Amino acid sequence: MKIVKTILTVGFLSLLLSACEQEKPIVEKTYRPVQYTKVMPSGGQNKQTFSGVTEAGLDAQLSFRVSGTIAKRLVKLGEEVSAGQVLSELDATDYRVGLQQAQASLQQALANQRNQKANYERVIDLYENSNASKSDLDAARAGAESAEASVDVSRKQVESAELQLAYTQIKAPQACSIAAVLADTNETVAAGQGVLRINCGRCIKVRVSIPEQFIQLIKTGSNVQVSASARPDKVYSGIVSEVGVAAASAGTFPVEVILQGDCAELRTGMSANVQFDFSDQLAGQGKIFVPYLSVGEDEKGHFVFVLVPTNDDIYRAEKRHIVIGAPAQNGLQIASGLTQGELIATAGVRRLLEGMEVKLLDKPILKNN
Repeated sequence: MKIVKTILTVGFLSLLLSACEQEKPIVEKTYRPVQYTKVMPSGGQNKQTFSGVTEAGLDAQLSFRVSGTIAKRLVKLGEEVSAGQVLSELDATDYRVGLQQAQASLQQALANQRNQKANYERVIDLYENSNASKSDLDAARAGAESAEASVDVSRKQVESAELQLAYTQIKAPQACSIAAVLADTNETVAAGQGVLRINCGRCIKVRVSIPEQFIQLIKTGSNVQVSASARPDKVYSGIVSEVGVAAASAGTFPVEVILQGDCAELRTGMSANVQFDFSDQLAGQGKIFVPYLSVGEDEKGHFVFVLVPTNDDIYRAEKRHIVIGAPAQNGLQIASGLTQGELIATAGVRRLLEGMEVKLLDKPILKNN
């Protein structure tokens, strides 16, 4: 019985040893598949469209230059007004009283001036006849000069009071329409507080926000094409009138476009699309463009992953820093760092590492023309 157990144990151990001596399974190495493109020169399509909002040629908020209570609103919402027309008035009672007081002070100053002048002339005669001292003459002259200065001050006070009275009216700066009423009759307003909003001008303008990568391509006087959601069947011509030099928000810069020709059907606040043509700025052959997704950025600047062949269908990803140029619709222009014919990764750049071995997908993500 012991012999049988010994034989069984030896047999079991032999099976274990033979199993361990069998070949271990070969684990096949895997490679990350990447999309790619071949670096080639490209002219590209260089038109970009940005959305904006229409505004009046002159969109202004009018206010009184003095404080007070509104006595009259002489226009209605939407009314057409002419240049110089009175639109609103304050209760001017206090300002009229102020003017009257200034005018009375002026009359007093004029009377005193006449008196001091006559006194000075008398003292001159007495001095010439040795009947007045030099100090009397000096005092009389000083009194006459002081009276003259008082008259000048009083005249300025009258001018100021007249202006204050004139400021109790708001007048239209040119032919306009009333776009909004911000304060009405019997309301007390402060100087500079908005009372009326006006829209003026024969044709409206469009204000658009341009991303920072395109702002350097836009120049004052450039021709653009504008379409409005209210009239999708019509294209308007426009000219860039203003280009912002400081970012308004989120890396965008304000640009103003004035429409040309007949645009009477457009109103303030409508949405519009403005198409810019950058062909002249980006003209020329031999320029290299790459897809936006192929370019990454780190503390040293912009970079791409160049795919270098190693053996068979395996490539090694090499991180290379580049200098980018002007943007275009078909990608970023590369000023330096890449050579025609090289392969670069076009997707998943953030997941690639320096020296990583990859495998190309069958088709590139982008073909340059």
